[in-house]
Amino acid sequence: MRKAAWVLVVLLGAALLFSSAVTLNVITDQKTSTPVPFRISMWELLELVGEDFDANWDSLRVLDAQNREIPFQIDDIDGNKKLSSNDLLIFLFTEEAKIVVSDEFDVEAVKYDPVFAVKEEDGKQIVEHIHVPFKVEVDDHGLTHVVKYGTLEGDIFKELGIARVAGWVGSTYYIDGNLGKHAEKVSYDFKPVEVRILQPGPVCTTIVSKLRSDLFPGLTQTIVSHIFATGEILVDSTFDFATYADLMKLQIMATHPLTDIDPEALHILPVFRRLVWAEQLNISPFDYWKARDAITIVDGKPYILFPATDNMKPLWWGATYIFASMEDWRANYSKKYGVFVSEILPSHPTVYSDFEKFVYGNTWVYESREFRDGLFRWIPSEFNAYEATKGAVSGKQEDWVAHFKAGDSITFTRLFAVRKSGNVEDTIRYLEKRAHEFQNVSISK
Repeated sequence: MRKAAWVLVVLLGAALLFSSAVTLNVITDQKTSTPVPFRISMWELLELVGEDFDANWDSLRVLDAQNREIPFQIDDIDGNKKLSSNDLLIFLFTEEAKIVVSDEFDVEAVKYDPVFAVKEEDGKQIVEHIHVPFKVEVDDHGLTHVVKYGTLEGDIFKELGIARVAGWVGSTYYIDGNLGKHAEKVSYDFKPVEVRILQPGPVCTTIVSKLRSDLFPGLTQTIVSHIFATGEILVDSTFDFATYADLMKLQIMATHPLTDIDPEALHILPVFRRLVWAEQLNISPFDYWKARDAITIVDGKPYILFPATDNMKPLWWGATYIFASMEDWRANYSKKYGVFVSEILPSHPTVYSDFEKFVYGNTWVYESREFRDGLFRWIPSEFNAYEATKGAVSGKQEDWVAHFKAGDSITFTRLFAVRKSGNVEDTIRYLEKRAHEFQNVSISK
């Protein structure tokens, strides 16, 4: 009996001796005091950990630089109620974090308290922070609307991730050159296949929705939105094509950016690196906005600043700006309420020198008080009205078409936020830093 007990002790000691762990390092160049959101799918995590490592996923922990636990959650994105490749590990961190997983199967999963609660108010699904006044409404298409932040209530920032899709219905272009009838729709014209609000966690609450277009057969939009305690909502809007489609627009948007509750809100963003209107006038984007008295200088760097409800005398068309380069961020700021809403891109956008490649690619539009970005393939006759852009792109409609085939997939990832700020200058400084740290997150073994 004593011999058996001794053997058991030796075996346990050997198990502890030979158990091992894999550590993954997550870092960013932190510039603000706001924790940065991080997500990684389980299949990406497995790739980094290594398939030959017999990981006990219940042992997974996230630690900061002082080896203190950071709350995390794993969201069941595909809804199969088990750990699978599409599920997401999510946490907030400052400067650096470590993901640690061991092969010791005696370790049990850790549990943390949620920071949001989901409830129903007036027939609407509401995600509300437990500790601070931050409330987000989730509609029947899974789109999110910020309706309360601090003492501010109303249409603060709405329809985050909504799509605007336009194209030629029933196009048979590759058969007979016929594009068919042109139509334009938004996500609300799609049919909800599923809308799920996942169990709130210690980091965020996630909404998953899948929408199907009957007008453009085979086109679906999947929206995954993470509502964070930082006042930020990280949105993935993915478009999948099961059949052939010819499109003119494929854009995602955010609407009502403070303009409903404060008509005097200001629109702020870095000076465009490229703007078709400026090129048509043979001037720089800086000079275009300076001529409209819409330039402000902060820390020696120019930024565009103008009333968010003013169309600012566009060169042509009604949009405040169009055919403009995507930049790191843009925002609307309310001096009255000391609050801004913003959109930040996940990486520094590329601007093509080739004119056709630029206008056919993803660009920014500010129109009808909406943040819009993505494909806009409607080439106007005004291009030929100016010598600088005359003949720069084909005048034939069929040459503008964005052709999609079965199996194509496009994802737009945007970090939307609402946050307090004392003035325009502080808003700009914060967003420059926030965009930098959000765009510079990396993970390594």
